Amino acid sequence: MLAKLARWWITVLAGVLIGGGLVLHGQVALARYLRQQVTDTFFLWKAIGNATFFLQSNDHRLALSLAEVPAEVIDESDRAGWTLVIVGSLLAVCAPLLRRPASDQPQGRGRRAATAA
Repeated sequence: MLAKLARWWITVLAGVLIGGGLVLHGQVALARYLRQQVTDTFFLWKAIGNATFFLQSNDHRLALSLAEVPAEVIDESDRAGWTLVIVGSLLAVCAPLLRRPASDQPQGRGRRAATAA
């Protein structure tokens, strides 16, 4: 019973880690896209946007704020996302391999004798 519960919890933890890693990848992709959009914008429009920051919509505020984030931070977030996905995948693959207790494992001779009769 304890092994079944452990397998179940490890599988749930694996799903949470994989999901968290994929969400982080999505956030990093959005951050890179918004940074690229701000970089490609005409410098005068960026200056006006920064000067009128409090008047901008939430989307523009987010894009202007992400333009100030160093690229190393985004790269580190990308590595963290990959780490979460890899560790979650390893747990998902290894969880079913946990050893079953002797009471849960089928007995070879007793089972054959019961099916033959």
